[in-house]
Amino acid sequence: MTGGGPDAGFSSPPCSPFLLVAQLLVTAAAIGLQAAGVLGGGITPLACALLLLFGLPHGTLDLELLRRRDNDGAGLGLLLTAYGACAAAMYLLWQAAPLVALAVFIVIAFEHFAEDWSAMGSRFCANGTAFALIALPALLHRDEIADIFAILGGRSAAALADLLLLAAPIAGLIALSGVGLLWQRQSRSLAIGLAAAMVAELVLPPVIGFTIFFCFVHSPAQLRASLATIKMPSQQAWWRVIVPLTLAALLIASAIGAAAIRAATFDGSNISVWLHAAFVTLSVLTLPHMAVPHLARVYRARYAPRSRARRYVPSTRTHSL
Repeated sequence: MTGGGPDAGFSSPPCSPFLLVAQLLVTAAAIGLQAAGVLGGGITPLACALLLLFGLPHGTLDLELLRRRDNDGAGLGLLLTAYGACAAAMYLLWQAAPLVALAVFIVIAFEHFAEDWSAMGSRFCANGTAFALIALPALLHRDEIADIFAILGGRSAAALADLLLLAAPIAGLIALSGVGLLWQRQSRSLAIGLAAAMVAELVLPPVIGFTIFFCFVHSPAQLRASLATIKMPSQQAWWRVIVPLTLAALLIASAIGAAAIRAATFDGSNISVWLHAAFVTLSVLTLPHMAVPHLARVYRARYAPRSRARRYVPSTRTHSL
């Protein structure tokens, strides 16, 4: 694992054949609709809704992972507090300095996406691939990316699209090398999924291409790794943890969208509201998803030994025969 995520030993799990076929079919259908002129900007709200509905579940097991690793109730309470504090801090940053918040979101997204490609066996290629999945849409959709960034971070944020455009060719070449590495290392379903995601992000409108990558590649990989770590029966995990917390996250997204409408910080169009609600919500939940495991490791390293020492105090009495 290159960054956070509650399971510090994250490795790229094998891609589900069903999901891979679904990804290829959805990508082909979307490209066909775009070629027919049917895929317009009006589909952006639907893409944002799907991004939230199918993208959020992979982070819902964070607290379950932390709970199972921390038997110390006080320690878990501190971590829960830290989780909420990180989420609140990210939201407040969007209110105070949206351009800075957008830049922070891009950085943590890059760090998070790099976790998906450990099967490449190269940190350099994993990082390059992660950045490519952020930057590639700017190659053919620079103006659309600039508009999205302006909605999220203000007019000056549109300049970030130019930075992505400059970096995209090199990052794309590194990602292609990563596809080759995955194929060579027998992770061929991952290689095909990555190649298809790159095509989707290059050809399709940015939000649609990103949604395909996020929902078919990133979120399922993270979710499979988390389920394997907690060793909870899949059906039990869905109904006890994933579904309730996903619904809670959707409520957070609704509240963020409603707050944006009341603040009238942008044109208030349907597309703007959906973009704001989707990506601000993702950032608000991604920051604690990445940061809290680091804090947990620091806490365990500093305080867990003391806690264990208090539980076991060897006797100092001597016994004579």
